[in-house]
Amino acid sequence: MTQQSQVFLKLDNVSKSYIEVGRQHPVLYGITTEFLKGEFVAILGKSGSGKSTLLNLIGGVDSPDAGEIFLDGEHLTGMDDTRRTLFRREKIGFIFQSFNLIPTLTVWENIRLPLELNKKMDGKWLKRAQELAELVGLGDRLRAFPDRLSGGEQQRVAIARALVHDPLLVLADEPTGNLDEVTGQQIMNLIDRLTRQAGKNLVLVTHSREVASLADRNFVLVSGTLRECPKAQEC
Repeated sequence: MTQQSQVFLKLDNVSKSYIEVGRQHPVLYGITTEFLKGEFVAILGKSGSGKSTLLNLIGGVDSPDAGEIFLDGEHLTGMDDTRRTLFRREKIGFIFQSFNLIPTLTVWENIRLPLELNKKMDGKWLKRAQELAELVGLGDRLRAFPDRLSGGEQQRVAIARALVHDPLLVLADEPTGNLDEVTGQQIMNLIDRLTRQAGKNLVLVTHSREVASLADRNFVLVSGTLRECPKAQEC
């Protein structure tokens, strides 16, 4: 049993379904779990199992049909759309499989975008952006546009962007899915190092047991339900 003071993220009987061709299509069924402060949690599952749906609910991008989500003591599912958007913008960082960089912005402009959205453009925050650019190895590519970068470099930009505003939680959706094996391993090591270094909570969804093996705890999503596995290889 976890102590309440340690709980960072709590899902209580969360369910979600979608309407497809006029019929209801259930995706998640009554998920109840808790993640602790400072944890790196990996969620495994096959394509179409609902991993991204679950991540979107945790990140406040979407709302469940039933159940409640609490993040760092805040009642996420009790917020209206405006409050949830502001909370997400300030408290959560996202890393996507497809990088989701804005093609018309330079590396530097992409990295500092969350600072602009959160009105944190003073010297302290811009210094943090510069330091993160250096940490991900792109300090000399700040004026480059995304189409001039390799996939691995684009994901490094995305990592810096996800961390620049000092979020409480980082959500990563198949962050190595579009990368070759060697580059993917480098990116995962970077994500692991930078989030742990900063004491961040990281929730990552993946289909790779090798990627999941870096996590503190592993879960698998099967038939809309979430269960914990002793080891990634047993999920």
